[in-house]
Amino acid sequence: MSLIGILNVGKSAIFASQNALNVVNHNISNVNTPGYTRQDAVLEIATPVVPVAGGYLGTGVDVQQIARRYDRFVSGQLLGQEQNYGKSSTMDQVFGKVEQIFNESGDVGLSRDLSAFFAAWNAVSSNPEDTAQRTVLLSKAGALVSDAQRMETGLLGTVREINGEIADVAKRVNEIATDIARLNARILEIEAGGGIAKANDLRDTRDQLVSELSGLADVTTREDRNGSMTVTLGMRNLVDGERVNALSTVRDAAGDVGLAIDGVDVTSRIVNGRIGGLLESRSAIETGALSDLRRLAAAVAQQTNLIHRAGYGLDGSTGNDFFAPLSLSSTADSAGAAISSATIADPAALTLSEYAVSIGAGNSYTVTNRDSGAVVASGTYSSGSPIDFEGIRIVVSGTVAAGDAFTVSPLSNAVSNFGVAVSDPRKIAAASAASGLPGDNANALRIAALADASVSYLGGATFSGYYGGIVSKAGSQAQNASDLMKFDDNIRTELRNRRDAASGVNLDEEAIKLIAFQRAFEAAARMIKITDELLQTVLQL
Repeated sequence: MSLIGILNVGKSAIFASQNALNVVNHNISNVNTPGYTRQDAVLEIATPVVPVAGGYLGTGVDVQQIARRYDRFVSGQLLGQEQNYGKSSTMDQVFGKVEQIFNESGDVGLSRDLSAFFAAWNAVSSNPEDTAQRTVLLSKAGALVSDAQRMETGLLGTVREINGEIADVAKRVNEIATDIARLNARILEIEAGGGIAKANDLRDTRDQLVSELSGLADVTTREDRNGSMTVTLGMRNLVDGERVNALSTVRDAAGDVGLAIDGVDVTSRIVNGRIGGLLESRSAIETGALSDLRRLAAAVAQQTNLIHRAGYGLDGSTGNDFFAPLSLSSTADSAGAAISSATIADPAALTLSEYAVSIGAGNSYTVTNRDSGAVVASGTYSSGSPIDFEGIRIVVSGTVAAGDAFTVSPLSNAVSNFGVAVSDPRKIAAASAASGLPGDNANALRIAALADASVSYLGGATFSGYYGGIVSKAGSQAQNASDLMKFDDNIRTELRNRRDAASGVNLDEEAIKLIAFQRAFEAAARMIKITDELLQTVLQL
């Protein structure tokens, strides 16, 4: 090999060592950067080789690539765990709020109100002609109503917060998706045409965005051979190369926020991440604590009113409701028809269940009790004709089509309309017969006995027992959510440690590399210096 060839070999060694030192310096400077992946300069023998007598000589060293030390398997596990933790931490927050709403510590809460209400009826039965005892009863009933409405307000407020949070998270998802699409374009631009150029730092930034996105929703990713990433959410492409299909919000008939991509509702397909936790928590509140509280209030009002209407007040009046009577709410999923009237025809036959009315072929209809699943009425629809079932009469008007659906519920307004209908203490119906006034207490005793009675609408439980079940369930949900959050956090921490072991920067290792490449650089420089001296000697001959 000529002296010029030796110079070229030395030059390649200097350039390779310099590049490697730059990589080491980059690693050290990012030792505390979240999501940074350690990089290594991958060296290879330079080609071509030079033939000489007896063999071949190499032409130095090249930097093949700047490689990311990236463990795809561990990173995939970590993304999945980010989704799990995003869900469990969210549910822990929500159920913690619900538990506080039903906090019965300090001898305050609905359990105390129920006991005080029925105790007041006992007091009235002991002295039915005493107006003071009747006034106390109205006060205790008012406290029961007030606390029930306070609890419902708290639950509805939590649901509203959840709906607002879903909309906010959807906005953040779109922002992240836009950033990922922009990074896809830059990565493609840098890595176009192959070669050793790799957009390692941009890939790290993109991975950080995907990690954040995984904490918000259960996304899946796929990277093509060109380095462009596709992100899928709810079986729809959220990011496709440089294009973003934005996540939009929609509202259902109940006013709850849902999510859609390209006009396709994907709400039911999102089960993990923060959004999944919000959706599941909202459903648990609406079908659990909120529905149970409304059922309890409806049962107290209905059972008390049924007995109270049959009794007589000190003024001889009868047929009066003690609490405001129950009312019905309805929704319609139909383009041409609606429920024009919904009334309680027979309060004694009311089951406190919600009902679904569905329209089939030939204008046939079926009414299904959602609690029992039983069909309670069926027939052929005629606009304006009444449909009767289990104490309820509804009138559907307009033009129906197969697939139309309607709902009727005596529970939706049970707490908001919960109120004491009696304002005059003399109208409290403590007597069972007009002839027995003023000392008759039979009707008051019947209402007081409701405290220990099994209520069929509440699954055979007493009022206090049923409410105790609500409180117990709220506490259990909060504890389970807390335990699951801690479990998911521990697994996430372990996976992060494994990821850092494979991809993180170790300062001791980098210090060793720093010394090694420094020595290589010095040796290459020394070789060039010696070769230069040899050339000077040759030139002076």
